[in-house]
Amino acid sequence: MKHILFVTYNRIGDAVLSSGVLSWLADRYPQAQITVACGPAAATLFRDQPGVTRIIEMQKQKRAGHWVSLWRQTVGTRWDMVIDLRASLLAYTLRAKARHVLRQDTRLHRVPHIATVLGLTPAPAPRLATGEEARVRAAKLVPPGPPVLAVGPTANWAGKAWPADRFSALIERLIAPDGILPGARVMLIGAAAEREAALPVIDSIPSERLIDLVGRTDLPLTAACLERADFYVGNDSGPMHMAAAVGLPTLGLFGPSPENRYGPWGPKGASVRGPRSFEEIISDPAYDYRSPKSEMTGLSVDEAVQAARALHAKTTTTGIPSFPRLSTLTVAHNEEHNLAGCLAALSFADERVVVLDRCTDKSRDVALAAGADKIIEGAWPIEGDRRNAGIDACTGDWILEVDADERVPADLGREISAVTLTSPPGHYLVQFDNYVGKTRVRYGWGAYIGASAAPRLFARGTKKWGRQRVHPSLEMGPRLGMLDTRIDHLVDDNISDMLARFDRYTTANAADLRHSGKAEAETLRRNIRRIPSRFYKAYVRRKGYREGGYGFLVAVLAGLYPVVSYLKATLEKGDGGS
Repeated sequence: MKHILFVTYNRIGDAVLSSGVLSWLADRYPQAQITVACGPAAATLFRDQPGVTRIIEMQKQKRAGHWVSLWRQTVGTRWDMVIDLRASLLAYTLRAKARHVLRQDTRLHRVPHIATVLGLTPAPAPRLATGEEARVRAAKLVPPGPPVLAVGPTANWAGKAWPADRFSALIERLIAPDGILPGARVMLIGAAAEREAALPVIDSIPSERLIDLVGRTDLPLTAACLERADFYVGNDSGPMHMAAAVGLPTLGLFGPSPENRYGPWGPKGASVRGPRSFEEIISDPAYDYRSPKSEMTGLSVDEAVQAARALHAKTTTTGIPSFPRLSTLTVAHNEEHNLAGCLAALSFADERVVVLDRCTDKSRDVALAAGADKIIEGAWPIEGDRRNAGIDACTGDWILEVDADERVPADLGREISAVTLTSPPGHYLVQFDNYVGKTRVRYGWGAYIGASAAPRLFARGTKKWGRQRVHPSLEMGPRLGMLDTRIDHLVDDNISDMLARFDRYTTANAADLRHSGKAEAETLRRNIRRIPSRFYKAYVRRKGYREGGYGFLVAVLAGLYPVVSYLKATLEKGDGGS
């Protein structure tokens, strides 16, 4: 691998978030010469990045002239690899052995989304390199002394900027004798064009504590100065992502931008917002991103202080162990024959929590003998209620949900340890190998009949189950990616067992349809029309055809599920709840 073209973003924040993939390329191909194409604002960011031998600035021009200019500067090279994060046609017009073009996916945080361009899991964390010259200059601007609170009080548009007077009040409380950094110096960061907006904050800080860098540093020097700080707090902006990329505990303040996609990445990152969600802000008829009005006024100083204290406690050396703690949660009903094997495979976890719902067999004795750390017994008619009770009982930083009929390979335990060490709060999808008896049936699953993947690994506080009787809804934090290693799921013993499960699920779903009033809104004709499309989805799109007779049966049951549920809801009496 000799020549790599890496096309990244115009904005500083997005460019920083792409630096993890760029660093991975440099590590993977140390002999390669990497050309980076990006906007002028972000160009100096890559000046000291290992492996980067050339930077092409894409100055925006009319009629996509900047793309034509980039093509002219790159068409003469035989590229071993072209990575285009901008999803343009450029990669297909150049001579290249390998082309990787990023596809849009708004469900993922930007870091794992960008990593999908090369199929990297876990996503490599953003990483900024600082050169010797920048570090020497930074040492003069931020000499040894009291701790440093870095603050980014500005943003590239007014709606994302928290009011200046609140920043001043926040700083005063964070560096007070009872603050997280008593007596700290305050380093202010921002672009030259934002200096006027930052002046009220600058003027509020005593001169002996002020390190004023607003408009006075380029990106490499800013990164080097951030390396010398102890904590960062600021609006959603390029400096916020730079702070997280150099490993600084980073608190992002959010309003009209989604923290599930743009929150500070990594275990030292956290986000806080006011009472209004991103969706509520941008759907307000009065919202206008061009307005000079801040959309951040709902966030109070007290809330920001509380979030800063929580992050500081989490990231101080005495506040957390070297590795995040992992809890596993197993919810079971009369699973004495499955629990021992399930819990034995979870011995890598720091805590194993078992919820026993209305068990009349020896499940409790089996769980105790298998070494469960916490056993909760009770009666929960609603699946979501019993799972939420289990989640509340877990004390780990991350939680892995595993059903009694599932087996977790040792490789998945090792993969979980790796991803949780560097990930911010959120969730990962875990894939399944589903078994009917001893036959693995990997394709075709979906809808009611079974899943090929589910959000099983999540940070505490980022998952809540709904109250539907079958397949409850989920409230989730940001999706961070999908793990490679699969869980073995012993779905059914045989076809009769599969048909019995179909009967249970349709009965429970019928109860949901009746209680929600949806049964009256449905019609038999509509549900009959859904049979072919659901069969096609399972058998063709989900590749059930590759599983022979089992794939055909799964597709048939997937097609019949809505109409059978409807018929039970309208023709039978009783709630059928579990």
